[in-house]
Amino acid sequence: MSRALPSRLGRATVAGAAVAGALAVSVPAPAHAEATTNLVVNGDFEQVAVDGTIVGWPQSENRASGRAQVLDGAGPDGSRALALDLGNADDKAAIGQDVPIPDTGTFRAYRITFDERAVGLTGYGGDLWARGFGHDALIGRVTGDTPWRKASAVVLARPSAPTVNLLLALERSTGRLLVDNVRVERVEGDVVGANVQPTGAVQLTWNFGTLAQPAASYEVHRSEDRNFTPGRKTLIRSVPAAWTAEDGSARPGKRYTYKVVALAADGTRLATTGAETVTTPSRFLDEQQTDVLTATTTGQGARLAWRLKAGSRTPVTLLAGGPEVAQGQLGKARKVRTCGADDTTGAVTLSAKDLKGATGFALTGRNGEVLATASLGSLAHPRMGVTDERLSAIRAAIQQSGTPRSTYDSLVNRVAKGLPAYNYRPGEAQASLAHDAALLYQVTQDPAYARIAYEAVVESGRTMPFVNGTAHAGAAALETANAATPLATAYDWTYQAWTEDQRAEAQKVLQRVAAYLEVAYQPNFALPTKQSNWTAVVRGAELTLRLAVRGDGPFDLQEERIPQLIDDLGRHLDTAYSDTGWDQEGLDYFGYGLGVGAPGITGSLDAGIGALKEKWERPRFANLLLHTVSAQADKARLQWGVATSTGGVPIPGLIFTQVPADQRAAWLWQYERTVGGGGGTYGLLHYPYGVAPQDPDEAPESVRAALLDDHVGSYLFRSRYQDKDDVLVGVQNRNEQHIGWGGSDTFALSLVGQDVTWAQQPAKNTSKPELFSKPLVDGKPEPLAGRGRTLESRAYAGQGGGFVSLDGSGNYQLGTARRDIAVDLRPTGGADSVVAVHDTFADAAARTYAWQLSPEAGTAITFGESESGATTFLFRKGDGWLKGWILNAEGAQLSVEKGAFRVVRSGTEADFRIVLAVGKGATVPTAVAEGSTLALGDTSFDLDDLKGHVPAAG
Repeated sequence: MSRALPSRLGRATVAGAAVAGALAVSVPAPAHAEATTNLVVNGDFEQVAVDGTIVGWPQSENRASGRAQVLDGAGPDGSRALALDLGNADDKAAIGQDVPIPDTGTFRAYRITFDERAVGLTGYGGDLWARGFGHDALIGRVTGDTPWRKASAVVLARPSAPTVNLLLALERSTGRLLVDNVRVERVEGDVVGANVQPTGAVQLTWNFGTLAQPAASYEVHRSEDRNFTPGRKTLIRSVPAAWTAEDGSARPGKRYTYKVVALAADGTRLATTGAETVTTPSRFLDEQQTDVLTATTTGQGARLAWRLKAGSRTPVTLLAGGPEVAQGQLGKARKVRTCGADDTTGAVTLSAKDLKGATGFALTGRNGEVLATASLGSLAHPRMGVTDERLSAIRAAIQQSGTPRSTYDSLVNRVAKGLPAYNYRPGEAQASLAHDAALLYQVTQDPAYARIAYEAVVESGRTMPFVNGTAHAGAAALETANAATPLATAYDWTYQAWTEDQRAEAQKVLQRVAAYLEVAYQPNFALPTKQSNWTAVVRGAELTLRLAVRGDGPFDLQEERIPQLIDDLGRHLDTAYSDTGWDQEGLDYFGYGLGVGAPGITGSLDAGIGALKEKWERPRFANLLLHTVSAQADKARLQWGVATSTGGVPIPGLIFTQVPADQRAAWLWQYERTVGGGGGTYGLLHYPYGVAPQDPDEAPESVRAALLDDHVGSYLFRSRYQDKDDVLVGVQNRNEQHIGWGGSDTFALSLVGQDVTWAQQPAKNTSKPELFSKPLVDGKPEPLAGRGRTLESRAYAGQGGGFVSLDGSGNYQLGTARRDIAVDLRPTGGADSVVAVHDTFADAAARTYAWQLSPEAGTAITFGESESGATTFLFRKGDGWLKGWILNAEGAQLSVEKGAFRVVRSGTEADFRIVLAVGKGATVPTAVAEGSTLALGDTSFDLDDLKGHVPAAG
């Protein structure tokens, strides 16, 4: 099944263009609506306190250069208006207020309107973010230079929602946003709201207040005639049991009127909303930054479609040939078509005669450069992950003992227990059960598993939080996406076992989910940077869904939406993860984001789309986990961001799809010991059958050497890969910062070994300073992040340690904040490993500096003994120990505060020279200190010249 590209694709224009023309919205009185009062306090901004604060708008999210002020005479009618000003795109200008709403036990509809004007807005622009009531809505997004215009949208408050929070915001932009006449009004009756975006997408939300029960389905109608009657020619889409959808086929500079018709299960019309009229921008803002080519079989022929980066101004040539063409090898490729330079989108349907058996395709630019590639993908189910070759390998492997068999048994046992075994939110739990049962169906071909999957899919659709009003305020997009990925794979993997009626029912569930995800909003995935796990979860889940259903039933080939989602995920992969795989949010969110989103990435590759292949394979996720997850029974791991100190290996099975060949056997060794049979469906699907595990200590240098990441300021060291006595050390500096979860990681130390976490970090418990292992200034961590610098880093030969020199003054906001640290992971002087630290601080004002280590609970700490001129401290737990030597300890105060060991100095300068050694057993080594040097066994550490430390080969 194939259809022409929506008309909007052929008319998208360059990114960054000022949105010219009106985005004006006419707001007619909807049918049956009653006049209501404005629920917003001081929505016209006429009231300003003596101190300049804006009455009724107590919430301020102004940051750095961001400013919010009321200007006299700036409004559309010469009255006062709000001005949000921003001088740096990394800052923010925003004010807000909570609008109380009564609980009537049902969904309630509210219309939000306001006047706005953009003055020299560059970048993302400004908007009103309505949040906290069950789904978040972005209203009136604007950029460029515009006249005054009215923005409008209808939002739905879920039962029990106490407020709608309004946040007028300007971020990822520079310039001025003017706002006036903000109104929130309760609307009764049958209403639809149309919210136009600068991209041309029209987001629709409706509510039928006259109906006692929700309709079975809804038809969205559009016409250029304000007084039209909905009919076959005005129908643009249908969605079952939903209350929102997007019109992605609008054209620039058009005045459209929308109506929604509610239908009973038998197709009888129950009610029709009043009309909502909008005018689309005269030019659409194109935000695409990734070249995407898709190639899909259509009977004997093929359908090819592409979307280029915004602003592309080059003729493109479509080439076809064998599979090597999809790898960018064009020597034997033949030309299929050349297209002009004025359009960033295109499509062609090839007959079997035109195709000539081609399976690989490439799109090239003016000079022959490869822009995008694709292999011919099939719409036959299963499409994603499951292949005959993999199923054969699984069936053979589960006949004998080993990790695949234990993984399979774990899945069988979990599905047999049913829903109680899935401790997730409603909707998510049923979807996960369906996902597991669907793979078991593929492996066993037992129709009972297909039946379980079908029933769970239908039940997931019935209990989905955004449908029944139980969504957690502000998180409905995540909750929906969490279910969308397993729903999509369950549908794909059991499609062939279901009847046509069952397929149709499952498609209704996926239609509702897709319609909601189209309009779901949260700035962490909507803003241009795309680094937050929100992007991976929400956009990745939607991509998985659309790949699973394209061409089926009511779904077309999704040739517009899929490139957009691939672009979002491509930018996420480019910006959220460094080459080492490091992600600022830490391992918990790294695992969560990609656990939901990566199936969309790998699914796009299974569909033959080449746009994400290199982006997915670039980060060295396996090596990151090899360096950070210990072999301890509690799975202790190195911490940064908001990661907890223990936990499973994130996305273990999916990592097999992108680990480099020379690291695969070592990663399998780690996987066998830290994941085993707990890898779930992806652990069974992507297990590297036929590969023998390799002891990482005998693996290539890339696995054994330290991971040095100067770009983000993350340094990971590991002594060996054997057992609970392995020593793992993490040093962070936060050289980079982006929107999303982060941590106070400057000079943070994470240390695991001897079955103990010797130095932990607080994860999300940042209000507890005793959980930090790092220097605190005046009792607090650093106030900023992203301004650290790496002065030098290098790995030691023959071992996993190394030296790092860091500047943290930008994050600590001090005149001087420098750390030199040597991590020597050779056994020396009776210790398993040694870490030597020299931290230097200085500032114009006198401050209190606390050098702190926070071990895991139950660790015994003693301190204060003198040893050859140094002051010592000792941590013990089980038979493990950590011993520290403080050189030049005069003037320092030592203490234990709530389980954390502290060395405190006060003044305009502070210097800490500390050596840590870890090991196990009753005997703890002694050292000799002289000046700035500490000798342990036959190794000396000069704390004033750690850069010069050159350990002997290990």
